[in-house]
Amino acid sequence: MQVEGKSVVVTGGGNGIGRALALRFAELGVRGVTIGDLDGEWAHQAAAKVEEAGVPALGMACDVGDQAAVETLVDAAESAHGPVDIFCSNAGYSDEVGNLEQTVDAWRRIIDVNLLAHVWAARRVVPGMVARGEGYLLQTVSSAALITGPSAPGYTTTKHGALGFAEWLTLNHGDQGLRVTCLCPNAVFTGMFGRGPDDESIVPQDQALGEVLTPEHVAHVTIDAMTGSEPFLVLPHPRVGESFLRKAQDYDAWLDRTRARLRRMSAESR
Repeated sequence: MQVEGKSVVVTGGGNGIGRALALRFAELGVRGVTIGDLDGEWAHQAAAKVEEAGVPALGMACDVGDQAAVETLVDAAESAHGPVDIFCSNAGYSDEVGNLEQTVDAWRRIIDVNLLAHVWAARRVVPGMVARGEGYLLQTVSSAALITGPSAPGYTTTKHGALGFAEWLTLNHGDQGLRVTCLCPNAVFTGMFGRGPDDESIVPQDQALGEVLTPEHVAHVTIDAMTGSEPFLVLPHPRVGESFLRKAQDYDAWLDRTRARLRRMSAESR
């Protein structure tokens, strides 16, 4: 895929991986970038950074858990920059309650944001992409979609669901020009680690999670893959792929090892 001259939408683009993606696309000469973020001020700031790179940009508040808000974001992108060529469904968050005591409302909210937001975006942009014979969906999922670890139940469940939906999209629309890539990183120095948009502090390391990457590195790896082999999975942390392979080869053994690892982590945190 050639990104030059394309119109790009990035959700969760005010900070972290989304912001880094928007800026990297701008460096590569896209036609325009539309940035949606729950924090409207962050979205405007990121859009201003894109414009500093010489690319027209639009930033606006967007709650991706609201179907109407996603449709409004796409409407604004089309008005500003024409048909959407690349949609980066990047927004997401982790639930705070790590057990079964999470409320029903909390479950519904994380399902809306981490899973149904991908559905709302696809419903809005895929028909146009298919009609034009080309289009690209980048879904920021997580390593938690492939290898369940120390994440909360809502996060784990919705990330698995998002990966399944992406598989469905590529299987049913891949022959019509739609390309789908799932970005499945492990630990990245984003807002989940307390990093703000302009934070240049040293990347923390976490013994439990392994190597922590910068959003900028992840964005470069991802867009290099999109403009190269266009893989379905982008795994910035190689060990994620290695663990996924071990899981597939012996699911029960993988469950036993992971269960023991989580017990150790729980004991060490006390």
